[in-house]
Amino acid sequence: MKFSTTPVRGTVDYLPQEMEIRDRAEKIILETYKENGFLHIKTPILENLELLTNGDDGDNQKLMFKTIKRGASLDLKKPDLTEKDIVEEGLRYDLTVPLVRFFSNNKEKLAFPFKAIQIDEAFRAERPQKGRVRQFTQCDIDILGEASPLAEIDLLISGAKAYEKLGFKSLSIKINDRRVLNQIIINSGFEADKITTVCISLDKFDKIGTDGVKCELEQNGFEKENINKLMSIFDKLKSAKSNQESLEVLSSIGVGEEITSSLSQIIETVQKFISPSFNLVYDATIIRGQGYYTGTVYEVYDSEFGRAIGAGGRYDKMVEKFTGTAVPAVGFSIGFYSVIMLMTERENCFAGKKLALIYDKNSSFEDIISAKQKLIEKGFEVSIFAFPKNFNNFAEKLKASGYKCLAKLADIQKIISL
Repeated sequence: MKFSTTPVRGTVDYLPQEMEIRDRAEKIILETYKENGFLHIKTPILENLELLTNGDDGDNQKLMFKTIKRGASLDLKKPDLTEKDIVEEGLRYDLTVPLVRFFSNNKEKLAFPFKAIQIDEAFRAERPQKGRVRQFTQCDIDILGEASPLAEIDLLISGAKAYEKLGFKSLSIKINDRRVLNQIIINSGFEADKITTVCISLDKFDKIGTDGVKCELEQNGFEKENINKLMSIFDKLKSAKSNQESLEVLSSIGVGEEITSSLSQIIETVQKFISPSFNLVYDATIIRGQGYYTGTVYEVYDSEFGRAIGAGGRYDKMVEKFTGTAVPAVGFSIGFYSVIMLMTERENCFAGKKLALIYDKNSSFEDIISAKQKLIEKGFEVSIFAFPKNFNNFAEKLKASGYKCLAKLADIQKIISL
């Protein structure tokens, strides 16, 4: 029987050259985050369904992969089966909910505020497309225990430094605040308990446009008068020509000074410490679909790609939801899959040190290993290969695997570029 050898839809095989880029990018991100005082942790990919389904009221729950019960606990003959009878755990759809569980379980052992790094896999049953897959790496930093805007400032500067070291030249960091959205939605006539539902639709501005958002809100049963009032506020904010003008519009529609002052402080401070080619701007259309956000939300856009390659926000209520104790929390995540894709397309990759050491069939094992060790001491990453029959074909395969040069055992001082 012949089996398909292609990866499962929405997943990807990574060739050696691709892994070379991913490994080096991950190392840069991790080192940058550590330089800024964040601590590396790791959590399981499996979490209890009760935790996953209580952590987020947004679209991510609909995209969750769930695991089937095993052994005697799974009884498919039971009458009137429900989902609870069949499924037991879920694959994490992001790293935030697992972090909150981790913090709640280990808080007595952690310095406070706690600054965490997570670089790990997450899973969502999304429709695969360019820059979006079902199994993906997230590169998260979070601060738990700091209520002031200093946490957002620290996160955004640290994230921007990582992008800069990865070679990104022109980025826009767009920031908003869920409290602003709450005020706008209520001022437009919507009930407070419908805010999350409205936000889920508003988060689709970039995908379906203003008309699509209006249509979806109508389909959800909201009054046209309220929808039109909401859209008019967004139109007014979109027409603002500067951050200051946007914040003045917010003040004019009743958004409190505490919120506008916080946004202004974050924007002005971060801009002073990031690359001049990176811009931090207020954008009312930045919503973030996750239901756990309570304050600032932000997304990072590459000027040419046109979609977010990083995001995050404040989620002050989540720890309290799990433990009963209020702990402020805020995070930032680099979209690793999109970042690597863009770096590869633009050949914005790293100078590799991979070297192929070529020996002939009469060479002794001792001579081969001795030569290899000498090249390693010079800073190369060395693999050994017997001299091939078709050298040109072999050299092309080396290049495709990320090798930058080769040396022959007879003269290891002569390094040949591929």
